[in-house]
Amino acid sequence: MVPKIGLKTWNIYYKGKDKINFDTLEVMSSDINIGFSRNKLTKAKNFLKNIDVSMHTQTKRLFTSANPDLILMELNILKKEIIACKILGIKELIVHLKQEKLNKKEEKMFKEIIDFAKKRNVEIIYESNNTFYGETAINILKKFPKLKYNLDLGHLNTAIGNKTLGFELEEFISLVKDRIIYLHAHNNDGKKDEHKSLDSGTLDWKNVLDMIDFKKVRKIIIEVKTSKDILKTKTILEDYLIKRLE
Repeated sequence: MVPKIGLKTWNIYYKGKDKINFDTLEVMSSDINIGFSRNKLTKAKNFLKNIDVSMHTQTKRLFTSANPDLILMELNILKKEIIACKILGIKELIVHLKQEKLNKKEEKMFKEIIDFAKKRNVEIIYESNNTFYGETAINILKKFPKLKYNLDLGHLNTAIGNKTLGFELEEFISLVKDRIIYLHAHNNDGKKDEHKSLDSGTLDWKNVLDMIDFKKVRKIIIEVKTSKDILKTKTILEDYLIKRLE
């Protein structure tokens, strides 16, 4: 199976389907044309009809706050996003968690979110943060054996560059590769999450992709800032996949 190459909706205008030249899109509930209002969801559903779409949560790092009301607020935002996904026919929701390991109470609350989504035919996919702790990612995936993983290449590079990964690259990939079904493609200088084109940074992206099982990967979403870098990264990925999967 060849992964679909997609784009974030922050890179396009909602002026017509002729603007979409990618196999898939990733939206956020905070996008100006999504939101939680009935009218906006109706318009978005019409616009996104017959397009393969996933959603990225607008919440930042779930369970980071010490304020229980803020945690409750973010959990409720996630539930609203899951319901919006169901209405829009979106099957995947990308979610970030706090940097540290979850405690038992947080694990229970996160499981409730996963179950809430599953009942609505929406799959929660876990993405590690910028300069993430590799040990946290491994722990989350062990605690939730059915949870799948979005490997963000830019975040992987800042975790390596800032020495927070805590593993040799090959070891970390070997521990998560069976769970990787989704990728965010961009690059940086190894210190800041710059969202540059795949060939404009210090990450040896080809070496990383060579370690990934592409029979499992559904989508690769390009996360760069300029039209030039979008097209450059798209070409790089297409050329790589042709050679890798031929």
